[in-house]
Amino acid sequence: MFGSGRKYRQKLGRRGENIACDTLQSCGMKILARNWRCKAGELDIVALDGDTIVFAEVKTTRYRRDFTPAENLSFRQRRRNYNAAKVYLRSLDIIGYPGRFDLIEVSLWWRIPVQVVHHRDYLPQLPARGSGNVF
Repeated sequence: MFGSGRKYRQKLGRRGENIACDTLQSCGMKILARNWRCKAGELDIVALDGDTIVFAEVKTTRYRRDFTPAENLSFRQRRRNYNAAKVYLRSLDIIGYPGRFDLIEVSLWWRIPVQVVHHRDYLPQLPARGSGNVF
C-alpha cells in the first residue's frame, strides 16, 4: 500500500513539474536543469530568464478549495532550496548572474491542471557571488 501511494505522489509531482516547465517556457525562459541534486538539497527546475538564473520550486497537489500547494513548503525546504542554489552556482562557476527564486503552485483535478500560480521572488535573492547566509 505504501509503495503505490509513493508512486502516485511521484507521478503527481512529475506531472506538476512538466506543467511548470511548460509555464516557464511559455514566459520565454530556457530550462537549464530539472531535478538537480546535491548534498544540500534538490532544485526542481533551473531556468534562464534573460540574464537571471531562476530556481523554481514546484508544489503540486490534488485540487482542494481550502488548501494551496504552497502550504506544503516548509522553512526547512526553503533553506535547502537556497543552499542548493548556492552549490549549483558554485559547481558551475557562475559568477555575476543574479539568482531568483520562484514558486510554482500546480493544482490538478485528476490529470487536468485546474490552477497554475507562478510566484516570483518567494525567497530573497542570492548575494552577488553566491556567498553569504540568509537562512
